[in-house]
Amino acid sequence: MSSYDIIIVGAGPAGATLGYELGRRGLAVLILEKEKLPRGKPCAGGITFRAANLLDFDISAVTEGIAYGARIMYQLSDECIKRHKEPLIYMVMRSKFDHFLVQKAQEAGAAVIDGVRADQLEITASRVKVVTPEGPFTAEILAGADGAKGMVAKKLGLMRDVELDLGLEAEVSVTEDKLSDWDSLIGLDLGQIPGGYGWVFPKKDHLSVGVEGPVHLSKRFKPYLERLLQHLGNYQVTDFKGHLMPMRRRGMAIQRGNVLLLGDAAGLIHPLSGEGIYYAIKSAQLAAPVIASALRSGTINLKDYQEAVDTQLMPSLELGRVLLKLFTRSPRSYFDLVKRSDLIWWHACRVLVGARPVCA
Repeated sequence: MSSYDIIIVGAGPAGATLGYELGRRGLAVLILEKEKLPRGKPCAGGITFRAANLLDFDISAVTEGIAYGARIMYQLSDECIKRHKEPLIYMVMRSKFDHFLVQKAQEAGAAVIDGVRADQLEITASRVKVVTPEGPFTAEILAGADGAKGMVAKKLGLMRDVELDLGLEAEVSVTEDKLSDWDSLIGLDLGQIPGGYGWVFPKKDHLSVGVEGPVHLSKRFKPYLERLLQHLGNYQVTDFKGHLMPMRRRGMAIQRGNVLLLGDAAGLIHPLSGEGIYYAIKSAQLAAPVIASALRSGTINLKDYQEAVDTQLMPSLELGRVLLKLFTRSPRSYFDLVKRSDLIWWHACRVLVGARPVCA
């Protein structure tokens, strides 16, 4: 086929979830992915409890571990361990997790073409055309799920002034003894980067270790990551990547005409925790009924999608921005509160995970 109801550019959690939701509704869906699948992506690889609960299928087939608590450090020295009886975060490798979601989309009826870059976009009031090395594809609606600085947003002139954070991540081999130290725990280190933090996310046979914070402080990131790695003891870096993390503000356009943006492409990342997968999946689920209704009616109006994002997702992101400002002013105070108070830990769980059943 060369003509579809909708073309989705990008096969990450946002694009794959939208393909799944629309495929189940019987629509003709094409997902275009520039990389060959499965493909990796810079990410801590943590799927929060609430993100997993959005999906109506089990993700245990691609889960590499479950975090029930956190080792929280202040400048790699003072530390405390906080635990909870319920799962907080499911550990995954993004290559496996994203491909799993794509396969679910395919099972629902979506077509997927990988290893093909969208070179050009031609957008009119009634149709979109995506030009690729495999030929042109047309549809009534286009969804940009192609991440930070994606080509769909660039073509429409959207997200130009979005605030950016930066993340650096290393996949690290360590000894079995050191790996066992992180069994069922994630690591968070505070106080080194204003408005940022370091993290350790254990996987089945290695650790994912990284730092993130405001992009204007990026010169501090590599030295800090090296200190964090040295704190772990003997290690070997097997992969190293960086990624931009856009942070949308309410009212920033993520829809224009017959085109909309999802997930990271729409800047839907929590300013404090850096969580993006929940918002990627949820934005796709908000977009799906709007798209289906527009196609059924024959009148392509996607404004309700942006309104749904502003109403249902932005309050949480705006609260995260306020909490980030407080955290940036005094990370030591935040650490001391978490260390001393189980109640504060409970609230910290809500900030990081956002689901009452996890922290209740």
